[in-house]
Amino acid sequence: MSSVEWADDPKRQLVKVVELRRRLGQRREEAIDMVLAPQQVVGSRTGRESVRGTITVESIERGVSAMGTVNFHWEGDCRRCLEIVSGEMDIAIHEIFLVGAPENADLIDFDGELIDLVPIVRDAVALSLPLAPLCSADCAGPDPDRYPALTIEEVLARQERPAGDPRWAALDQLRVEDPSN
Repeated sequence: MSSVEWADDPKRQLVKVVELRRRLGQRREEAIDMVLAPQQVVGSRTGRESVRGTITVESIERGVSAMGTVNFHWEGDCRRCLEIVSGEMDIAIHEIFLVGAPENADLIDFDGELIDLVPIVRDAVALSLPLAPLCSADCAGPDPDRYPALTIEEVLARQERPAGDPRWAALDQLRVEDPSN
């Protein structure tokens, strides 16, 4: 018997937890298979495929915890060459729903009967999108001769050091040995 019930709003996936909450520590697995509204962060966005996974709902004192893993597809623009990049990501979800949760806590307040999985899955997916995806680690970009892709070390090595104050030039000759050797 599935405890997942779809509300009139297709953006909600409600799970009945009344029976579960009758015994502390009781668990139930809930399958996740939902199509979320498009999520976008900088140059990455979710694909049109559904988010799938399993969430274990467990009764705790004054509420329930929801833990599990979901999988989703994403696509984005390579930060160097701007070609389309895509990937698949598994993310962990761990949220606590508490009856009468304080407003400033990292807990989700709920009525004690139903929890909505869509907001927690949507937020976890949006927070997991890559901020600056690369098509490959050695992507040279669209014009590597004019705009080379460099590491921080290479940038620092290419920078010209400003001419030092000639009054301190004698210190450049100074060699200090490490006393711990």
